[in-house]
Amino acid sequence: MTGSCILPSAHKIKIASFNLQIFGLTKAGKPEVVDVIARVIREFDIVAVQEIRDSAGTAIDVLAAAVDSAGVDYEYAIGPRVGRTSSKEQYAVFYNTATIQALPGAYTFDEGASDPFEREPYIAMFKAKDGAADFVIIDIHTKPDDATAEIEYLPTVMTDAASAMGEPDVICLGDFNADWSYYDEDDYEMTFPIGFYNWLIPNAADTTVALSSNTYDRIVTTKSMDEDYAGTAGVFRFDLEYGLSAAETAAVSDHYPVWAEFWADGDTD
Repeated sequence: MTGSCILPSAHKIKIASFNLQIFGLTKAGKPEVVDVIARVIREFDIVAVQEIRDSAGTAIDVLAAAVDSAGVDYEYAIGPRVGRTSSKEQYAVFYNTATIQALPGAYTFDEGASDPFEREPYIAMFKAKDGAADFVIIDIHTKPDDATAEIEYLPTVMTDAASAMGEPDVICLGDFNADWSYYDEDDYEMTFPIGFYNWLIPNAADTTVALSSNTYDRIVTTKSMDEDYAGTAGVFRFDLEYGLSAAETAAVSDHYPVWAEFWADGDTD
């Protein structure tokens, strides 16, 4: 025998990204909105969120309590408030403690004097509790007007994260603003060559609530995650799933979550 075939278990984990659109005390004070966001988070094992804008630092705890109110236990890892202006944001990653374990070493990308990002990416590592899969998560929200330059810098961040965490399997996800006039999505392979990366959310997908169709939100993995990727990814239309009106949907966010499935076992790196 020249080799062995490692088959993944039947168990999958679902990893998502969700831009919460100015999630602060005002939105946290609307129970009907928080309830929808909490329901969305419970659909997945891991959810990277963007646009937490709350200098008091309490809105995230309101959301965490709402998530756990259904009898589950989700924790979250959260980064510092970042941004060049007074309008700062935080990244957070919610994870289901029944299926996911957070590993030590989370950090905010050190961009040095070059300052390529309006909001430096947040980096954390996780492991499937009932499988061999472990991976690094990079949470990013680009500045729309600088989206192209920031997206082109993301492979550097992914390389940095792999080195810092000692883990080749890296998932970069978030609101890339990777469409419309901000970014030419047809050029993504110039930044993420298919021999090294996988661009999981297709350019034809619509990740925005607005009537116009744009694929702002993305998930990119290193090629080493091919053995872990279960082959399914998409956009979670929470409005259709929960029967929401247009007004109810817009109150939650102007983005839909994007997601991808991975095998919990089968990781051989």
